[in-house]
Amino acid sequence: MIEITDDTPAAAPVASSPLVDAVAVPAAAAAVSTNAQEPLVIIGSGHAGYGLAEAVRARDAEREIHVITADDGGLYSKPALSNAFALGKDAEALLDEPALSIERRLNLRMHAFCPVQRIDAERKCLTTRLGELDYGQLVLATGASPIRIPVAGEAGALLSVNDRGDYREMRERLDGLGREARVVIIGDGLIGCEFANDLAQAGHEVAVVGLAQRPLPRLLPEAGSKVLREALSRLGVGWHLERSVASVAAEDDGYRLTLTDGRELAADLVVSAVGLAPNTALALSAGADCGCGIRVDDHLATSLPDVYALGDAVEIDGQLLPYLAPINAGIRALAATLTGTPTAVSYPVMPVMVKTPAAPVCVVVPPAEAEVNWRVTATTDGIEAGGYDATGRLLGFALVGETAMARRSDWVKACGQAQVA
Repeated sequence: MIEITDDTPAAAPVASSPLVDAVAVPAAAAAVSTNAQEPLVIIGSGHAGYGLAEAVRARDAEREIHVITADDGGLYSKPALSNAFALGKDAEALLDEPALSIERRLNLRMHAFCPVQRIDAERKCLTTRLGELDYGQLVLATGASPIRIPVAGEAGALLSVNDRGDYREMRERLDGLGREARVVIIGDGLIGCEFANDLAQAGHEVAVVGLAQRPLPRLLPEAGSKVLREALSRLGVGWHLERSVASVAAEDDGYRLTLTDGRELAADLVVSAVGLAPNTALALSAGADCGCGIRVDDHLATSLPDVYALGDAVEIDGQLLPYLAPINAGIRALAATLTGTPTAVSYPVMPVMVKTPAAPVCVVVPPAEAEVNWRVTATTDGIEAGGYDATGRLLGFALVGETAMARRSDWVKACGQAQVA
């Protein structure tokens, strides 16, 4: 899950909670689902799973809700993993609320350390490590897992930081050195750049290895990438772009990485940040239609009866949207649907925020299929850039630097107006 902000007005929360956003009750009501009073089972205890449970509970105080997860079920902000050093937080401090507290507060049944082995869509029943569980409605909030790149030698040296346990391991490795570490980050995208900023700012020697010609190639125009690269370089980040890691060998004091161009790098820690793949195996085995993710309609319904999907694992109109703002929009709509008011998801303009304090980034990515002309204006510490189509309509924007970030609301408003024009 990647942090993203929603600059459109939000509904007021129904109760104090560490979960983001709250459910907005639609004005129009539809027929109540025949399954609305049967058990609601949510697989996944991340932001999507817990956020939905809270939104449903806000609409229905009596609904039987079960949340099933393979981990301890603690609530924390996954986007905070990539800037936790700057926040001065260890793995324990990242925990917002333990599972038992959530169970009591939301009056639901929590099944921790209980991986789901199979879904029987015909019987409407789950098989878990602890036995079977029937459902009236099922929500798959199964998230995504790190992509593993093939490397020769010590492939186990590559650490992907995708949960609190991974972050705890990274902190233990770094703290155990008793000195500034040599860190190699594989990946020149959003997460790689965020970790590079966080670890370099903490005093570690950081090098980034990536296949692209520049950082954040999928989000930024070339001028924006240049500003970000130079800002991170001033923190001491080294760059090894247009190449990857071919092999990793263990040494007495760490690792020796051989890149695909033959160059060698020494490292105490190797962080793999090459991306995430939606967790679709459970849905596929149950017969759900899947592509790059679990395919859903505009009500977040899968191809299986009374089975919905939400979060990082979901494919919407051929796209993956692993960001907080679209997940929050989905939570609002799906909570209404599950409590008897079928509601399609409506997505606002959703700028992605990249947590690189050396050169903060905010971007609304133009549609992938569009031909975009970037109009770039230099600021005192970065750039403002608008992405326009052939008719001059604004399709997206990219802001890099504090000066440009101060105009974020203006750009979001302009994008919103362009969408409805």
